[in-house]
Amino acid sequence: MEEINEQSRKPIEHARREKLKKEKPLVYEKIIKYDEKEEKGESTAIIDFCYDYKCNMHCSHCCNLSFAKKEREMTVEDIADIARQADELGLAQFNISGGEPLVFPDLDDIVKAINPEKFHISMSSNGLLLTKEKAEHLKSIGIDKIRISVDSINPEVYNQTRQVKGEAVYQKAIQALFHAREAGLQATIQSVMSHQNCISEDTEKLAEFAHDNNFNLDILIARAIGEWEGKEEVLITPEDNKFLIDLRNKYPEVHRDTFPTYGKKAECGCVNRNLHITKYGDVLPCVFIHIAIGNIFEEPLADIIERGNRIKWFKEKNSLCLSGENKRFIREYMSKFYGKPLPISYKEAFSEEDFIDGVVR
Repeated sequence: MEEINEQSRKPIEHARREKLKKEKPLVYEKIIKYDEKEEKGESTAIIDFCYDYKCNMHCSHCCNLSFAKKEREMTVEDIADIARQADELGLAQFNISGGEPLVFPDLDDIVKAINPEKFHISMSSNGLLLTKEKAEHLKSIGIDKIRISVDSINPEVYNQTRQVKGEAVYQKAIQALFHAREAGLQATIQSVMSHQNCISEDTEKLAEFAHDNNFNLDILIARAIGEWEGKEEVLITPEDNKFLIDLRNKYPEVHRDTFPTYGKKAECGCVNRNLHITKYGDVLPCVFIHIAIGNIFEEPLADIIERGNRIKWFKEKNSLCLSGENKRFIREYMSKFYGKPLPISYKEAFSEEDFIDGVVR
């Protein structure tokens, strides 16, 4: 892999840690113990959860409508219990996703249930409802960071992805970033990169825009899921990844899941650095791998993480993203949930050979 200049990002990371230490000392105390936890093989996962799939947009790469409805759905009380378990495990980060969290009528209750004093809380949003007043309110209730989806600096390309017309929606998304920054939130651009749009002048301009305006740029590489199910042609290539590395070295605000951060090695973070919990309680190794390794309504989070770590693919270190770059994993395992109600069970996806102790349980 092309070498990444980690030194260029250190000032950004240092500033964030200092801000966290000042604003949320209890969270900071947990974060600084992460290196020790990882040495012990313990999870330091960000818990991303979907409280609801309600949304005010219909984007081309979305796969939320594929999740099978179940009788029991996430409640505010469930979130409080998940947060309690996460705190006991020494975890420190939550991300609220959807759907679109800004349409949730009980968003304030959700944040309160997580307990902002004990967790760094981020939120993924399309930004359309993020006014100046709303951004200030989010900061006041304990939100720390907001990721705004902007897939291109070019309004026409943005509209194609978001399946909208005119520049009004695009401008709202851009303005939301400035509202977030001015309110004291960590404002982050979240952008999906496929092989078709990765190496482009638009991507370079998006990174430059982020750099010039003090926004982070989080790259989500395309996965062959949702409306792209089975379409491996959207996956990035090694050449695409080299382009993103070069972009990171030029603009330290650029980041993607397998890039090093805070001195950590570049690797896929399934289970130990990322977990996703669906509206129906199913726990996924990451939001893109629709294989449930347990259900939070049925067993403790600690047991589910332990099971995930017994699966070789998640226990072993992977330099490539399993869901977006490792074609063997995509073809042998992710393909098993293609065309099916999501998610499928780990028992359907993995065999005894996939577990480090040879036991599927």
